[in-house]
Amino acid sequence: MPRENLLTLAATRLARIPFALFADKSFKPPEKVLILQTCCLSQVMLATPLLAALDEAFPKARFDWAVSDWARPAIVSNPRLTEVISTGDGNLQKRSWRQIGGLVKRLRAEQYDTCFIVSRSGLLSYIAWQARIPQRIGLNVKSRGFAHNIAVRPPREEKHAAAIYLSLAEAVGVEEETINGADIEFYPPDRDRLAMTQRLVEEVDWLGDVPLIIMHPGGGTNPVLPEPLKRWPVERFALLGNHLVRQHGARIVLVGAEEERPLAQAISGLMATNLTNLCGEVSLGEVGALCEVADLYVGNDAGPTHVAAAAGCSTLAIYGPSDPAYSKPYSSKGDIIALWRDLSEVEKERPFSWDIGVTVEQAVDAADVLLDRPGDRSEAMTILTGRER
Repeated sequence: MPRENLLTLAATRLARIPFALFADKSFKPPEKVLILQTCCLSQVMLATPLLAALDEAFPKARFDWAVSDWARPAIVSNPRLTEVISTGDGNLQKRSWRQIGGLVKRLRAEQYDTCFIVSRSGLLSYIAWQARIPQRIGLNVKSRGFAHNIAVRPPREEKHAAAIYLSLAEAVGVEEETINGADIEFYPPDRDRLAMTQRLVEEVDWLGDVPLIIMHPGGGTNPVLPEPLKRWPVERFALLGNHLVRQHGARIVLVGAEEERPLAQAISGLMATNLTNLCGEVSLGEVGALCEVADLYVGNDAGPTHVAAAAGCSTLAIYGPSDPAYSKPYSSKGDIIALWRDLSEVEKERPFSWDIGVTVEQAVDAADVLLDRPGDRSEAMTILTGRER
C-alpha cells in the first residue's frame, strides 16, 4: 500500500535530485491539461479558483480533473471541464499498487501535455510522472513534489489553501489580475434547480415572502479524517434555529447526507417550530441550487459550506478545531462570516472541546448581521465579509 512514512519521505528527497538538476523547467502554453486534486470535498472546492484562473489564461486548452468518487460532486457539472476521471472511492493513499498502476495507465492513454498537481503528495507526483505527462507543475514541500518539472514552494505570506493553490498559476505566468479575479466555483445542474424549485413550493411552502435559511449540521468527515470533531453541537443549531424563526420569521430547511439524518432529526426534535428536513434526500447539486435562492446558509467547516459560498449565499461558517485562515470559503460573491475561537493556548493543556468553542450567542449575532439586523459582535467572532487577501 502506498502510504507515506519516513522511508518514503527520504526516498522522495533522493529522487528529487535528478529532477531538480535536469528537468526542463520551461513552460509552453498547454493544449490538454489534467488537474490532480483527488480528495477531499473541501479541498477540491478550494482548488476550483485555480481551474478558473487557468481556463481564463489558456482559453484554447482542454481541462480534465482526476478526483475521488467522494469529491466528484463538487466539480462534475463544472463547464470548464471536459472530463472528470475517477480515482476510486475514498483515500488514494489506501489504494493498492495494482490500482495505482491502473490509474496511471488510464491517464497515460489520454496523452496530456500538462498536469497541475495541487496536493503536497509524493504519490500524485509519481502518478503524473509515470503517466508520462511532460509538463508537471505542483507544490513541493519536503520533496513530496519530487517529479515536478516546475516545483513551486508555497508562498510564506499565504496561509489560505486556495491562495496557495493559485501560486501554481502564478508560476506559469498567469497574470495577477486573472489570479485575483478567480473565485471558488460550483455549478448546480439545471435539473437540480428545477427539482428544488418544485420542492420549495410543494414541501417547504416557501414563495420568497420570508427568509429562507439552509442549515447543514453534518460534514466535517472524509476518508482521511473520519472523526466528526468539526461539528457544532446539534442543540446549538436548534437554539439558533429557534432564534431565526422567532426574530426573522424564517423558514428553515435542514440538509445533509443519509448518515447525517440522525443529526437533523435531533435538531427537529429540539426546535419549538416546524421545519423541513431534507437530510438524505438531496444531492450536493441540489444543496447548491437551494443556496442560490436562500437568504442564509449555516454550516460547519465542511464541503457544503464552500458550495453555499460559491452559490453566492450569505454564509455563516462555524469552525471548531481548524483555523479559518487556512480554509475559510474563498468567494467574493456573497457575505461570509467565519466564527472561530482561537484556543491554541488552551489546547496545550487539554484537547479541543466545543464547551469552550463558538457559542449560540455568537452565532445569533453573526446571523443577525447577515440578515441585516446587526447584533452585538463578540470579540471571539472573526468577521470575514467577502474575501480577504
